[in-house]
Amino acid sequence: MLKYKKHKFDTISNLEEPLIDMLAGMEGKNRKIVSITCDKTANIYLRVYRDAEQIVDLDCNKVTNEHPWVAMDLPLAVGQLCKTGFYNLSAGDVTPTITIGYEETG
Repeated sequence: MLKYKKHKFDTISNLEEPLIDMLAGMEGKNRKIVSITCDKTANIYLRVYRDAEQIVDLDCNKVTNEHPWVAMDLPLAVGQLCKTGFYNLSAGDVTPTITIGYEETG
């Protein structure tokens, strides 16, 4: 079944990269992130990590009305953690939102 999880970040200042624990692999649940989206904002980069490995570093300006979701195929094994966040290269503060789509079986 396809599920969604959304998070709105507090204010992110210039050159900051706050991360949150977005989704974890669990015993008895096969989880896979299948899509991701964020607010279209200049000079802000969406970042996704699985454990310590960076998987996504996407300029949020690439998210458009024609292509609002970025397709992914990111399985999470038991104990693996997906962290998400933004890196702010803009001159001002931002409060971006991230949404992931994931499948869960089991």
